[in-house]
Amino acid sequence: MISRLINKTPLTNEKYNVYEIDNIDTNLVNQITQSRFAGEGIFCIEQLSMPDYKEGYLITPSFCKEGLPVTDKEWNFKGEDVGELTIYELLLDKPSFMPLDSKQFIKLLDCLTAIPSATVFSQALICKRLDDWRENAIHQYKSFLNGNDYPMDSKIGIKFQGKVLNVLNKIGNFSVKRDPIDEMEQKILSHNYRFECRFIVYEQKYVNNFVENMEKNLKKLTFFNEFSLKKAQNKRKMINFIEKREFQPELVNQMLSESEIYSLLCSNKSSTVQKVELEKPVKQQSVVRTLEESMLLQNATKLMPYSENKNVEIDQSKAEQINQAFKRVGIVKKSLKVTEMYQGCSLLKVQMQIPTDITYTTISKKLVDIQAALGNQNVSIEIGDKPDTINVFLPLENRDVLYFRNVLESVEFQEYKKLNTLPIIIGENVNGGYMFADLTKLRHMLVAGATGGGKSIFVNLIILSLLLNVPPDMLTMYLIDPKMVEFTQFNGFPQVRSVITDMKKANGILSSLCDEMDRRYEVFSKAGVRDIQGYNELDDKKMNYIVCVIDELADLMMVNSTVEDNIVRLGQKARAAGVHLIIATQRPSVDVVTGLIKANMPCRIAFSTTSAVDSKTILDKGGAEKLLGRGDGIAKIEGNKKEFERFQSPVLTLDSKQETKIYADLKELFSEVEVAVEELPEAESEMDKLKRIIASTNDLRISELQSKMGIAIGKVHSMLKELLDEGWLRKEGRSYVVNVDQNELDKWRESGA
Repeated sequence: MISRLINKTPLTNEKYNVYEIDNIDTNLVNQITQSRFAGEGIFCIEQLSMPDYKEGYLITPSFCKEGLPVTDKEWNFKGEDVGELTIYELLLDKPSFMPLDSKQFIKLLDCLTAIPSATVFSQALICKRLDDWRENAIHQYKSFLNGNDYPMDSKIGIKFQGKVLNVLNKIGNFSVKRDPIDEMEQKILSHNYRFECRFIVYEQKYVNNFVENMEKNLKKLTFFNEFSLKKAQNKRKMINFIEKREFQPELVNQMLSESEIYSLLCSNKSSTVQKVELEKPVKQQSVVRTLEESMLLQNATKLMPYSENKNVEIDQSKAEQINQAFKRVGIVKKSLKVTEMYQGCSLLKVQMQIPTDITYTTISKKLVDIQAALGNQNVSIEIGDKPDTINVFLPLENRDVLYFRNVLESVEFQEYKKLNTLPIIIGENVNGGYMFADLTKLRHMLVAGATGGGKSIFVNLIILSLLLNVPPDMLTMYLIDPKMVEFTQFNGFPQVRSVITDMKKANGILSSLCDEMDRRYEVFSKAGVRDIQGYNELDDKKMNYIVCVIDELADLMMVNSTVEDNIVRLGQKARAAGVHLIIATQRPSVDVVTGLIKANMPCRIAFSTTSAVDSKTILDKGGAEKLLGRGDGIAKIEGNKKEFERFQSPVLTLDSKQETKIYADLKELFSEVEVAVEELPEAESEMDKLKRIIASTNDLRISELQSKMGIAIGKVHSMLKELLDEGWLRKEGRSYVVNVDQNELDKWRESGA
């Protein structure tokens, strides 16, 4: 295992099969490249060539059987005069991501028989690379596009070269930026194989003919890369590699694509050559970036804990206990038929068929009596999803953990995110299905719940869902964190523009978002489109989405009375402009979650609350006060089949130290991701706003200024006194008069244009 990690492929086969072959052609190479064991062992093609004779062999790992004549052929060169042997190997001159010309076909080993009187042994070793080679190839390719002609194999080496290149660019006052190269991207997209090829020329007098013949044929493949013949200096060492049919460790990064192997060994191309399929069609410029993002996500998920899928044994006696409770409180005399039972992370769902003479209302009115009969006040009942059925939910004594990684890696989520722009993970519903949502369709989200309900963990994982699944150039996030501890772990992610802990600055961000929203609508108007989706379909330069997350709305509302106005404006108009709000609070009272805010938050998530009143404030109905806590929630999502759906939210990990390490590792993983910084329009200060209003209206009546400013009248009075001290205003009797020239006033008028 350690050898495999270091050498990326096996170096040799412990045991192998040897088969006789007549020709080295497309069918033979197909057998190798399309084998399900292509990356599990070494495939070797050997040929002894003379002008009027040749013999060939295929060597496969012992577990790969082929329908060819079996032999026990081994090569032993001890009887040969080593001094007369000349050994060559094929080496790529440039890094492997640079391709050969795969439109040419030279059938290299067959060319050896054309060398007059020469006896040549040839050996080609092939093994599919199954490791993370593509990630390193992308780093090399990006470095090449940035002007590095010969990127090194290691990330550290590439970084060093990049720094040197930057220094040289500054000294020479120039910069090389290459356009994307389709052939290089196609090689990176293809399956690649570790490849070595060796030749033994038996007599010195034929060496020149051999070299001339080989170079003539290899020249046909020259493109961005080329093969050269290198003479082995240590013959005995190379003979040892040949006899053992073993790779040289130092050539681990010499790779050919399938197409290049066919070009080298065959006379035509196979129709089965495959390339990696991307999730959706992309433009040329984004092929490698899309691959890079896909790899980042794969590497990111490996950092997170997960649980193995296991069969859960459902306690069938629970259904009988429910029937006994129904009989005990006088609802039925005979046991109800159980149609379905499902055990989730926190609840056991029992679906029962009710007779036609009993209504749901009859049962729901006796819920408290049923809870008493079962000895559990957390038992709940709802209408079933089939005619004449009810669902009874029993809390589990030992709750399971739903890990975020399990949902993130699920087939359902992978399919969902292909079709949606801002995919987020909600959790697992009571039927065991995963719940997802697209923030562009939700518009905005309100999350509320008391301490211990799971609100903070849920919001953090909503943010993480977006960070891991939306490219940095398509998402900008502003995180408002009054507690100063909830969002600090997100500092350093490329999509997170800033984590704001100063509440005065936070209101400025909301004001700037309003200005950005207005600016975007002006752009849409000029482009003749209605929303961000329409605009992004027109323009190659995409407009990114902006998500603002507020951890504690109550704290923010206390700082400035204009916060609500900004939130309401954004709630009403921002969705079409690609600006979305996620607002969380643990104090869902009517003075915090006002009617205007609620009206613009159609998606609401409730975790356990302290009272039915708080539940009604969030959901417009009771029920959240009966939730179990620790991620047990109710979702009200516009457009869902069920208006209210109960769910269990996931967790990243149960270990706080491990959580800290996961976020640190994720940031390190994303540290090399490049993102263009697009700043919001700077928020206008209250003093600047006052000057602009005075310059534009020439109105200095305090009551009118207070109306336009939207702040307390006493504060307006204080600000006018500051302008008086500054000399911007002067007093005439009891009135204020402007004390600056016309140029100054024009400047402030233009600032609002």
